[in-house]
Amino acid sequence: MLQATLPMNAPAASFTANILDQVRYNCWANTTLVNFLRTKSPELLEKNVASSYPSIKATLLHIWNCQDWWLANMRHEKPGIAMSEGFQGTVEDILAGLEENSRELLRYAENLPAAQLTDTCLVAIPFTGDFLIPRFEMMQQVVMHSTYHRGQAVTIGRQLGFTDAPNTDLMWYLLLVKNK
Repeated sequence: MLQATLPMNAPAASFTANILDQVRYNCWANTTLVNFLRTKSPELLEKNVASSYPSIKATLLHIWNCQDWWLANMRHEKPGIAMSEGFQGTVEDILAGLEENSRELLRYAENLPAAQLTDTCLVAIPFTGDFLIPRFEMMQQVVMHSTYHRGQAVTIGRQLGFTDAPNTDLMWYLLLVKNK
């Protein structure tokens, strides 16, 4: 049976709805990956392999750190020093932190007045410069960045023998998860 992501007579998705879908997708995908990784040995999640980040633990800490940094910028807060510097927490601390931060970003996006999506925020990007960036672009950056590194976490897991990673593709979410 042929199905559509939207009813054929539905108007095109609005800009705001599209951004919110992306942030909801990010929250769902991060939660899906976290739930999968909770079924694996914490020792394996800390095992070093050849990758841009040496372990799944380090990769997830990076996702959480960057997501939190961009959220602070969206709120006009001064982002702190990277939490990854000297982080002493456990794998579970990172899994719980990433999951909660993803929900926090979603709550922020859902409660932000639509007109403020295009408001710019002054962002000082280390080693790059100071920029005025609209909130919606920061939200897109978070989603794309997290997607990239979730893929790395899955690839690291494959090197560790994980063959049962969940599907976290955007289209999977749009077709099979979003409207359930």
